[in-house]
Amino acid sequence: MRYIQSVEEFELEKSSAVTLGKFDGVHLGHQKLLSIVKEKAREHNLLAVMFTFDRLPLSICPQRHQHFLTTNSERKNVVEQLGLDALVEYPFTEELMNTEPEDFIKNIIVGKLKAKFVVVGTDYRFGKGRAGDYNTLLEKGPKYGLETIVVEKERYQDREISSTYVREELASGHMETVNVLLGRPYSVRGIVCPGNKLGRELNIPTMNIYPTASKLLPPNGVYASITTLDGVEYYGVSNLGTKPTVNSEPGVGLETHLFNYNDDAYAKRIEVRLMHYLRQEMKFESVDLLKKQMESDVAFAKSMFLL
Repeated sequence: MRYIQSVEEFELEKSSAVTLGKFDGVHLGHQKLLSIVKEKAREHNLLAVMFTFDRLPLSICPQRHQHFLTTNSERKNVVEQLGLDALVEYPFTEELMNTEPEDFIKNIIVGKLKAKFVVVGTDYRFGKGRAGDYNTLLEKGPKYGLETIVVEKERYQDREISSTYVREELASGHMETVNVLLGRPYSVRGIVCPGNKLGRELNIPTMNIYPTASKLLPPNGVYASITTLDGVEYYGVSNLGTKPTVNSEPGVGLETHLFNYNDDAYAKRIEVRLMHYLRQEMKFESVDLLKKQMESDVAFAKSMFLL
């Protein structure tokens, strides 16, 4: 997959079918758009392309903190696995924000992306003041040789699937629902860092990673998890939080114990998929009580995985 990042000037090698949006999470609704893009690209010998933004600058959208269901690198990985030909992460500048809708169609969708088909949801907005929508594309597109395909929202439990829906379920720790909406398990990636080695002393060795500051996280607590390490999947249990019993973490970390792994994993990259929320993070009066609870968590997680 070609990855075009943070550049305004680029050229695709041939015409494309494209979908546009923020695509935070790349959930099932987004995947419906992508499947139609791939179908049109295959039928007409076009490139299948996703167009999104590298990030919303704080100078334009001045939230104190911005958190996302997927980081840029995670989104890239998901899109690549879904089989697209190109992912464009375009700079979200003030100039772009003030582009008139028809100019966006002419200069970006047709001019830069060479689009013959554009696939969008019913809520897609673009251009200055978000004045452009799918009706604008349907009206103006034929003038530039552009065919627009408008896609109704996917639904789950009688509600439209959206990034907002995923965020709400994630904030509640409803990982089963989150994973259904995403079409894959919610995951956190990172490099294994040295910890305080307390887990090894308790005969429950763990590996620690630290989520990037922009990553949206579920509630602090203990989760049944599946970790990919060196291409192999391991069942385990993970604690997301600050380790209040030993008071050793200045920020939020993810500490994972794998059931069938005893080697040194320091400096290795792992992906931890959070499958089930078991309980909230707790502070224990002693390390012995912490160990008993960790052993109970391990037993409970193993029973959930039918191990």
